[in-house]
Amino acid sequence: MQFRIAVNETPEKIIFLMENRYNIVRRSARCYFMSGNIFEIYRNEDYDKILSTGEDGWLYYNTHIDFFPIDDKITVLREIEIAENIKNFFDSCCIRSEIIFDSDEYQT
Repeated sequence: MQFRIAVNETPEKIIFLMENRYNIVRRSARCYFMSGNIFEIYRNEDYDKILSTGEDGWLYYNTHIDFFPIDDKITVLREIEIAENIKNFFDSCCIRSEIIFDSDEYQT
């Protein structure tokens, strides 16, 4: 199951924080390995500082991080745990974030 985390911070700061918290390995400028996943981090083309504070603000957050499992042993429950752990980490840093799952895949 793949998932996205929308984060209201720059990709550079997110990577800096994640490198100091998690065991991530850089694959290329935007791609990293982490916990049986490869993730890609990029700026949201729809980023809007004002709209990001509204009711559906996550749609306009600065950055998207897309996670794709590459380990066959990763379960849906494990992916949910990883996503929640990362979101909790951003919350602890006072950075707004939102987990986005494909509703068809999000069945436990």
